Amino acid sequence: MPGPRLTQEKIVAAAIRMADEQGLQAVSLRGVAKRLNVHVTSLYNHISTKEALLSELMAALMTEAKLPTDPKSWQDWVKRFALALRTLAAHHPGAFHVFHRGPASGEAAMQSLEAAVQAFRADGFSLVSTWCAIKAVNVTVLGLILDDLARHANPALAVDIEQLPPAQFPNIHELHAVAESTDTFEFVLDTLIAGIAAKWGFQT
Repeated sequence: MPGPRLTQEKIVAAAIRMADEQGLQAVSLRGVAKRLNVHVTSLYNHISTKEALLSELMAALMTEAKLPTDPKSWQDWVKRFALALRTLAAHHPGAFHVFHRGPASGEAAMQSLEAAVQAFRADGFSLVSTWCAIKAVNVTVLGLILDDLARHANPALAVDIEQLPPAQFPNIHELHAVAESTDTFEFVLDTLIAGIAAKWGFQT
């Protein structure tokens, strides 16, 4: 009796689960085929290469993220975009590393980008300032999230503050006392928004 019909959606979903469990580097067509209990040639009618698989994986993540497409303002887009990606990374800590490979792809990503451009332009930003602002948001948000993922994945790699003599490094010890319990994500976003507004002469 034949098994359930193979679809591109099932292949991509299996790849995402594999990435979350084993890391993105573990994802391959053969690995996904084995996970789905099919021969690798069965995948070729849907996805023919690893690069195509990773591209579809990225697009699927962007759809799941529910990026903002109807922001009330550019500031609203920035905050909702950042929260959506941070939530996505929490759900898919392995698969999220696909964004190391290049710009986000897929219709969901493009719809949010279109909405962002419209929101910035509606507030008087030029095309140049709009591009610079969106680029700054993307780089900052991805950097914050990748830092989160790295710290959670490799806590042993953190600097062992206790090994530093307090008499020699008193300020670092005081800072460390609050660092682990302080979430700087919102602070950085607020600072970024204020910086974008100040740079181009707009009000926050």
